[in-house]
Amino acid sequence: MPNNQDVGNLEDFCLEMMTLEHRHYTETIVKTAQLDGMTSFQTSHLSKATIHSYLAWQDEPGKPLGQSITAKVLNSNKDIAQSFLAWLRRLFVEEYV
Repeated sequence: MPNNQDVGNLEDFCLEMMTLEHRHYTETIVKTAQLDGMTSFQTSHLSKATIHSYLAWQDEPGKPLGQSITAKVLNSNKDIAQSFLAWLRRLFVEEYV
């Protein structure tokens, strides 16, 4: 994960930028599809299946993760995103000031 503390990948990070209601709903749908044999992804890729399913349901389906943040489909004001942004600023901006 970008915070170097939690286990996971970029998709797990982006799931944290969804509302809890949207995240739980999407996870339920994806897990149900998995249990019903409608999917072929590995369980370790559940976060990828969840975030990309959610993004497929938006006004412009299938936007890449970064563009989904810019388009405010994912909430960059969440604490996890703000912490990551602050780290990036410290790393790249303060380094060159």
